[in-house]
Amino acid sequence: MAQQKVNPYVIALTVMLATFMEVLDTSVANVALPHIAGSLSVTVTDSTWVLTSYLAANAIVLPITGWLSQKIGRKRYFIGSIVLFTISSALCGLSFDFYFLLVARAIQGFAGGGLQPVSQAILMESFPEKKRGMAMSIFSIGVIFAPILGPVIGGWLTDQYSWRWVFYINVPVGILATILTMILVEDPPYARANSKLKIDYLALSFIFIGIASLQIMLDQGQNKDWFNSNLIVILALFAFFFISMFIIKNAFSKEPIIKFKLFKDVNYSIGVFLMFMTGFVLYSSLALLPILVQTLMGYDALKAGYVIAPGGVASLMIAPIIGKLSNKVNIKVLVGAGILLVAYSLHLMSEFNLTASFDVFAWARIIMGFGLPAMFIPINLVAYKFLKKEDMGDASGVINFARNIGGSIGISFAATMLQRREVFHRDALVQNFSQSSVIFQNFLDSTRQYLVTHGFSFADSYHAAIDLMNNLLLAQSAIMGYQDVFHLIIYFTLPLFFVILFIRTKQTKDKRVTL
Repeated sequence: MAQQKVNPYVIALTVMLATFMEVLDTSVANVALPHIAGSLSVTVTDSTWVLTSYLAANAIVLPITGWLSQKIGRKRYFIGSIVLFTISSALCGLSFDFYFLLVARAIQGFAGGGLQPVSQAILMESFPEKKRGMAMSIFSIGVIFAPILGPVIGGWLTDQYSWRWVFYINVPVGILATILTMILVEDPPYARANSKLKIDYLALSFIFIGIASLQIMLDQGQNKDWFNSNLIVILALFAFFFISMFIIKNAFSKEPIIKFKLFKDVNYSIGVFLMFMTGFVLYSSLALLPILVQTLMGYDALKAGYVIAPGGVASLMIAPIIGKLSNKVNIKVLVGAGILLVAYSLHLMSEFNLTASFDVFAWARIIMGFGLPAMFIPINLVAYKFLKKEDMGDASGVINFARNIGGSIGISFAATMLQRREVFHRDALVQNFSQSSVIFQNFLDSTRQYLVTHGFSFADSYHAAIDLMNNLLLAQSAIMGYQDVFHLIIYFTLPLFFVILFIRTKQTKDKRVTL
């Protein structure tokens, strides 16, 4: 195969350069939203569409990447995606109008959607089977570390320069990735353009509308109070109808856009499900912690990024080790160890309180940073273990889509449950704020005495004390809400132990897969 003429590690660095850039953009703009809102004269709530437009366009492309690669030719599609991503990044930075920015972000998401699956397929082909663990360790560094590093880079660029540099930074990286890909990467015969492949415009329209509706619903559901909003109800109906129509149309197509036959492979089906849950756990916990430390602990955006960063460093350290062990240790053992580490880190997070130090937050993230690659790398190896090389492009598109949509559902779940548990605890705690409560009266009196000794008049001290106690009530109900959500995520993590029991490790000569 042509790619073997070049050192596979060089190819790995080449394709991961583009993927790292694309995954980084899923989170790098988060901390810049208030600055974007102020600069383009919109509300902070409206500015969240900068994230939604990117993620929705990204989600549309992911599952059909394999088909697009066949139609256009994989290398041509990969280079085209990088070029379009780079140009749209520059347009995002140059945006003079909010709606222009949204269009540029949608183009950026559409172009970037194919980078992850194609780079993963190239990596799996470039390395021999015994070294695919190392290939996946390289891929995991980009996919796991990039969204963790995003807020740190975004915060620094925004504070030091401007929010526009969050997008401009992609331009030199994109140019370098394009040049290296043109020189180093070649298509094997089965990955070249198939001009005879017919375009099913109806099926494409179904999947475009369905997935876009689903992604927008997940991203905006919490802001719109879910199904109390007509918009969310309409989006849910659109998502259900059009995705269902696509599944039916695709299932009976002679040239399907997504190859459902791949799900006959038990390992691939398990891998897709486990990757969905990995995305759910990673992104739900990743979304909560920065908000917690900024709203309750007084951290700024950059320091909040520093809380997340140690987990990324841990992943960088452990990923190559997991890559080597994956060929020597039973895959089930590695995934099981990863599940335990992730569950333990979530347990530590469920015990966060208002007196927790920076080290406490960072340590929990470090434990998760060790656990995620132990799940991510073996799960990918399991999914691709018995697939043909020519099917890897289609397979990688779906498995990356599963991770991303799992992440979107995880973020929506975490945000919704956090709000509801905060309300629950606030209602429970406020019952103790009554004139008949001896504890309340004693606390009120001692607070007033403290305020009087610090310059308040006795009359003013009452209202000031009530305000302080109300703020304490809100802070305590909030931290208890965070504790509950982290605890709930554990319940989605531990049952995965039962799923890994069905992973197949051997294949008989007649192609039947056995335990």
